[in-house]
Amino acid sequence: MAALRHGIAHRPKRGEQVSGDAYVIAEADGAVTIGLVDGLGSGEAAAEASRRAVRCITLNSTADLRELVTRCHEELRGTRGAVMALLRINPKAETVSFVGVGNIGIYAWSAEPIRPVSRGGIVGHYRLPALREFTYHYTRGDLFVLYSDGVADGLIADRELPALGRIDPQAMADIIAQRYGVEHDDVTVIAVC
Repeated sequence: MAALRHGIAHRPKRGEQVSGDAYVIAEADGAVTIGLVDGLGSGEAAAEASRRAVRCITLNSTADLRELVTRCHEELRGTRGAVMALLRINPKAETVSFVGVGNIGIYAWSAEPIRPVSRGGIVGHYRLPALREFTYHYTRGDLFVLYSDGVADGLIADRELPALGRIDPQAMADIIAQRYGVEHDDVTVIAVC
């Protein structure tokens, strides 16, 4: 994966057999696009919305991030809809970009300030909000965490995580899910460095 390492923790909410969250990591043209999607609600109907979005991201992974969200919006019409975030890291160009709709969390531990913000809304319902793509300078070793709303925000203050994530992003994802994941919602954590 373009000299990047990643870790993923993913589980359904207690009592469900399937998660309404889904994720994709797609590499093309030297860039890595990471997508995290949370279908509204839980169970099979939420999972169907998430799977459709992941399929759309996979098939269009080289598209501009805003265009990719717009394509997913069209693909998800008639479903419950979803919230989603897209992170694209291009180590060769030394850029990282982000577009988000809804409450997918992102946190970055980086050499330079990186503070992207998701727009409120639901992909697949009504009109999309005006999408904003945030682009920053990427420095090798920057660490990013995308997480669904089944993860409490306490991870931001956890001083142990950045060092752990740079050593072992899978261990970081697992620890975040264990420490900050809630039982009453689907949990997905993607750590990338």
